[in-house]
Amino acid sequence: MKETHKKVILVAVVAAVVAGVAVAPKKQAQRPKTEQSETVYSVQVQTIEKTSVQEYLSLNGNIQTNNTISVYPDIAGKIKAVRVTLGSNVKRGDVIATVDPSIPGSVYAESPIYAPISGKITSIPLTTGTAVTTTSAIANIGTTNGLQIKAMVPERDVAALKNGLDADISLVAYKGETFKAHVNKVSPILDETSRTKEIYLLFDADDARINAGMYAKIKLYTTKHENVVAVPYECVATIDGKQNVYIAKDDGTAERRQVQVGVIVDGTAEIVSGISEGEKVIVSGVQALDDGVKIRIVEGK
Repeated sequence: MKETHKKVILVAVVAAVVAGVAVAPKKQAQRPKTEQSETVYSVQVQTIEKTSVQEYLSLNGNIQTNNTISVYPDIAGKIKAVRVTLGSNVKRGDVIATVDPSIPGSVYAESPIYAPISGKITSIPLTTGTAVTTTSAIANIGTTNGLQIKAMVPERDVAALKNGLDADISLVAYKGETFKAHVNKVSPILDETSRTKEIYLLFDADDARINAGMYAKIKLYTTKHENVVAVPYECVATIDGKQNVYIAKDDGTAERRQVQVGVIVDGTAEIVSGISEGEKVIVSGVQALDDGVKIRIVEGK
């Protein structure tokens, strides 16, 4: 009986082991681990070189004669005749108008008005038959020894003004052409109403095509920053309130570099500190970058 009992127990144990093998989950074969592919960003770069950054002011102005003199009659009366027209060239001593000083019942007489200087008639404010006194301007004569440009500069920019500053002048009548000029006079007074300062520029060369009364667009060159590091401003990224650029490293990664930006002119930013000449600054794809990411340099279009 004991042997029979042992056999039963042994059979039960074997059955349990077999059952355990049957229900135990099969272990999956171990596969070798593979590294996840790292994102590589395509960028364009620019080698940093020393250059110059030229600041300038964009102004509007009017061309006028360099010197204008008003002509007054010597006696009161009525304008009898005006012998010149707008734009006429006159010489000193020419008669430009006559005044009838006669009063009703008196003998008729004419009083000539002479040009005090040689020049060009720039305005004739009064017409024939107008009553005048010795304080009435009959005409204005501008000197012909050059033209000047009058412009107004906002108060925020007056610190850069001085005589001799160069300028390029564009005229509506001559599209695509520029005329050289320079600052000849800066007013010592700031207008309290307009908050502007008056300046006058002279053309570097006489040109018969330029006339008094023309409208001028002025590009006035002020401070020039020479031998400085500069980059396209679009590659400067502001992160947490600080300005940064990305430098392409030799190991194929991008390095974020904090910089100090100086003046910005026409999309070019002067970099005061943070990068050096000869380094490669990333100029495209900056928005997607982070410090240390892998990059691939591609050529621009």
